[in-house]
Amino acid sequence: MVDNCLNFRSGFKMLIISLIILIGCSSLFVEAQRPDIVDEILPEVKQKNQIGYLNCTVVNKGSESVVQWTKVQTVNGGNQILLSEDDKIVYQGNTGANEDSGLRKYDIQSRLNGRRITYMLVIRYLAEEDAGDYLCTIKIQGVEWPEWPTKIGKLTVQIAPQIQPSINSIYELDIGSSLQLTCESHGNPYPNITWKREDGQELPMGGFQSRGAQLNLTDIQKKDRGNYICVADNNVKPPDNFKVEVIVFFPPACRAVQNTVGQAQNRRFNAKLECIVAGYPQPSMKWLKQTENGKKIEIQDDDKYDITKQFSSQLQNDEFWYTLLVKNVQAKDYTNYFCEGTNKYGSGDTTIALFETMECQGSNCPSAGGSGGTQLQASLRSVLLVGLLSLFVLY
Repeated sequence: MVDNCLNFRSGFKMLIISLIILIGCSSLFVEAQRPDIVDEILPEVKQKNQIGYLNCTVVNKGSESVVQWTKVQTVNGGNQILLSEDDKIVYQGNTGANEDSGLRKYDIQSRLNGRRITYMLVIRYLAEEDAGDYLCTIKIQGVEWPEWPTKIGKLTVQIAPQIQPSINSIYELDIGSSLQLTCESHGNPYPNITWKREDGQELPMGGFQSRGAQLNLTDIQKKDRGNYICVADNNVKPPDNFKVEVIVFFPPACRAVQNTVGQAQNRRFNAKLECIVAGYPQPSMKWLKQTENGKKIEIQDDDKYDITKQFSSQLQNDEFWYTLLVKNVQAKDYTNYFCEGTNKYGSGDTTIALFETMECQGSNCPSAGGSGGTQLQASLRSVLLVGLLSLFVLY
């Protein structure tokens, strides 16, 4: 009797243990069948206006669970925007300038592979505000939300550089002044800033490039005038640039295009004298001629002289090209001529000597087959040749 009781108790214990193991295994099996997100969501890096793709792969998705994509907002208190549920787009979004393309901002594309389903979030017309974190969540019915499986995918939108117009484009300075130029740029990744001169010359502080947003110009001299260019580049095309013109007040400086000009006399040939006058403010300019007694007299624009101002893209903004045309050169025209510029900071001049030559000089001289004396000589040679051929026939 006692043995039977002992055997009954032992069997009852084994039954209880078996039930506990069975319940635990059943619980583990049920737990193993719960939906889950597998694989990491790979980060996506795209440029503005391209298309971004984020993949969320789930396993064991049943009818009582829904896969959601949400955009995590970093502003407005960190709110989230629900974008999709399974294959359905919930939030249409704004396509901006591409709203007439017929394609919506967001789309979901799903792929089934056995027990695995991949929900790919498609984001079109990428803009800067699309960058950030996107949350993939499996919403399970009957399960509290803190226990829902979630994973985050990160989208980076690369933006070409844009220089902020925070500085003036023109500065007028006295000699000896200082100036700090600051170039602020926006973009993703953050752009590198480089300063250089438009004409390729060396910067006032040395070197041909200066890296960094600030360019400091100290003890500015006349040679420092010109255009300075800020270039912003982050390897996202196109780079951006901004040009600053530095104007320096200085007295006029004159230089001759040719220090001496030759021309023959008494044959209705003209002589062209040219000089370049630099100065800021723009100098007033005049031509002068040296007389026999050594005095200088101002030349007027008349029948004898033609004074003109030319323009050239090769000159700086404070340089001006002037010409003096001496018409029908005579012996009395051979002398020194002076190109003189004046502004409120002073004056400057340069000398051009006009001298006599035996033959015509310059691009406007008569040529063989042209008009004038040379054509007459050619005609005489032709008549002479015809006469010699006639004599040869007669004899």
